[in-house]
Amino acid sequence: MTNIEYNKYNPSLSLKENSEILGCSVSALKKYLRKAEVDVGYDTAFSRWKKINDYKKSHPSYSLRKKSQKLGFSINTIRKYEAMSEEALNVSFRDTEKVSRFDIRNKNAIKSVSSNQKDILIWIMNLYNGGNPFEADLTSSLLKFYKHVPCPDNLFDKYPQLPQVKDLIEADALPDASFSSIIYDLPFIVSVGAMSMIKERFTFFDTVEELYQANDEMLNRAYRLLKAEGLLVVKTMDINHAGKQYWVSDYVLRNAQDKGLELLDKFILTSHLRLFSKTREQHMARKYHSYFFVFRKH
Repeated sequence: MTNIEYNKYNPSLSLKENSEILGCSVSALKKYLRKAEVDVGYDTAFSRWKKINDYKKSHPSYSLRKKSQKLGFSINTIRKYEAMSEEALNVSFRDTEKVSRFDIRNKNAIKSVSSNQKDILIWIMNLYNGGNPFEADLTSSLLKFYKHVPCPDNLFDKYPQLPQVKDLIEADALPDASFSSIIYDLPFIVSVGAMSMIKERFTFFDTVEELYQANDEMLNRAYRLLKAEGLLVVKTMDINHAGKQYWVSDYVLRNAQDKGLELLDKFILTSHLRLFSKTREQHMARKYHSYFFVFRKH
């Protein structure tokens, strides 16, 4: 039996057209799409939405009736998709548990959300740093950020753990405006008492006040070391502690903007796993995401 190259499935075409190109039955194609968890409903809607709106741009003077005749869609369908933004299309049709073949086909698409930290770092470099590595990292730790990403030349940390990482005191001794791009990722754990697994793996703070103070200090340090028009990338996340929610990301964003830093973009890193132990009763949403803020210093 001939192997079917399902990777050549084109979401812009109908199932019948695809099956003819791939040399398989429509039922076989449907079976593959179900198994691969492809969001066929969204892909169909997106293809229709794009076709209608592209045609509208190229023929702005055409009436709904004429567009209906040319495209083969009903007037109501054309009116519906013309009035719909891409965001509204996602809300109406996208199944977040499935994958869109449009995303798979466009491997270079830069998105605001990913479960892969490497993707987000590469996207930020390509979009805002000319494809170059960041010049300095102020929280280098064990350099796990750079397992699959180009590493900065200037590495610092409050508690250096590798020979190539310098003490943060050396960064503080540098003159103002030393770097054109800086990134940092402060710890987010607040915990007291007995050591736990997560506290052993990550540096942590004893109090929420200490966490906020560290964020203030690091932002001030990065701002001072950053050149005019320089790029600052901050990874942060909100936390739950002692039955209360702390919106650390909002605090960081507010302080950065108060300094005059312009927020260029915001990326969300999602996670399916958490290291925290199970709780008997849940009173608030667990945090399964963190943020990458991208700032420009003017």
